[in-house]
Amino acid sequence: MKKIFTILAFSFLVGCAQQSSITQTGEFRHFLWKFFNDPEFQKEHVLFPLEFVYYQHDENEFDAALATRYIDKENWKTYTGPNHYRCETSCFDLVMYDNFERKHKDSNKRVLSFEGVHNGIFSSLYFERIESKWYLVKHEEFDN
Repeated sequence: MKKIFTILAFSFLVGCAQQSSITQTGEFRHFLWKFFNDPEFQKEHVLFPLEFVYYQHDENEFDAALATRYIDKENWKTYTGPNHYRCETSCFDLVMYDNFERKHKDSNKRVLSFEGVHNGIFSSLYFERIESKWYLVKHEEFDN
């Protein structure tokens, strides 16, 4: 009986561990949708002052230096995100995995990058889960 109980308990724990990264991925996707669609929710889920890293161009627009500034809550402007976060029908996410099991690592960090093809867009939003809630902790904007 003890052996059967041990096997059942182990099976349950393995099942929960496998579910963990799937649940976490779904949870983060839901968070992103709400983050881009609800301005108040978004403001509550930004770690202020937010670090904003960008290229600062000189007056000739030829040379650029890396610059950092910090955005406080009073100067926050809502991010609308990509169009597919505001769709109501025929929505989809483009998801990439680094394994054939299509599972993400169980992590408290996520980076959402917008990398254009031949259009100069390169922007990244850095999120971190702190005490079970996701927060935007950094924004990089290297668009041309």
